[in-house]
Amino acid sequence: MRRFKPWTLAVATIAFVLIGLIAWRILHKPVAESVAASPAAFVTVAPARRGEIAETVSAYGVIAGSPAASRTLAAPRAVIVEQVLAAPGQPVAAGAPLVVLTNTPATDLAFRQATDAAGFAERDLARVQRLYDQHLAANDQLGAARKALADAKAGVAAQIAAGAGHGRQTLAAPYAGVVGAVPVAVGEHVAADAPLLTVIASGGLIAQLGVEPTHAGRLAAGQSVVITSAFDPAREVPSRLAVVGRQVDPATRLVTVTAPALGAGLPLGAAVEGVVTVASHAGLLVPSAAVVYDEAGAHLFVVRGRKARQVAVTPGKTQGDDLEVAGQLAAGEMVAVQGAYQLQDGLAVRIRPR
Repeated sequence: MRRFKPWTLAVATIAFVLIGLIAWRILHKPVAESVAASPAAFVTVAPARRGEIAETVSAYGVIAGSPAASRTLAAPRAVIVEQVLAAPGQPVAAGAPLVVLTNTPATDLAFRQATDAAGFAERDLARVQRLYDQHLAANDQLGAARKALADAKAGVAAQIAAGAGHGRQTLAAPYAGVVGAVPVAVGEHVAADAPLLTVIASGGLIAQLGVEPTHAGRLAAGQSVVITSAFDPAREVPSRLAVVGRQVDPATRLVTVTAPALGAGLPLGAAVEGVVTVASHAGLLVPSAAVVYDEAGAHLFVVRGRKARQVAVTPGKTQGDDLEVAGQLAAGEMVAVQGAYQLQDGLAVRIRPR
């Protein structure tokens, strides 16, 4: 019987092990390549849900003073502006001094003439009274003298009421509020009853908005409106339309609507946007980030069985961070949000906790 030498057995053993390793490598290589060829994408998901979608109309304008809460200060006589103590937009307390006035030479002359006429009429009445007592004047003469005195005194009273009897006069704020327009300057000669300054009462600010005439027909007083600062969108003030105009402004070509801006904390003239809710309807909502746009249109990916399935959708109205969509999608289905742009139809996905 032929015996194998020890070194022959060792070589055979090594050869057998090598053949086994090569066979294992060949058998498992397609699996590894298949796994490498089918990567899984990480995404976050959110459910599609039914909700009420607001139908809105946007309008743009500024913060202004309500006419019902504004008072224009004026002098019922010709004056000279000596001092202006407040500036537009300045908050003022009730009784705060705003503007100092002095009389014009013509105003002083008119007051002196009125007082002189009253003095003359009083002396003339005394003269006619003496003549009447001596039966040297008739009743009609006495009546005329009395009327002349009454008219002269009325003229003096009117001059005093207009402030003509004061060398200097200070106009004060009638109530707490904000100074609006100040159309005069120091040293300016101002005619009687010309506006000197406007004060808007606290809480008297409104959003004065302009809306396209094609949308104005859907607006009505009492509708909800959210007023937002054009430069700070985080500052939102809920309100309701107070006035809806029915005339197109010839300068802006827009229809003016107004809404109270109580608590807005915005200065006069600040640019604002008003979003008016005119109606609402039920619809399907998904996060806006879930909708992908490309040359084929809008679509999203629904996660079904750990795979991404592409669904074409038609975008609708925006509702905060959500978007209304219509398509082959049901409420409750999970849609990919973060990572949606890297997906393809049928790609395996792994859900990342939000």
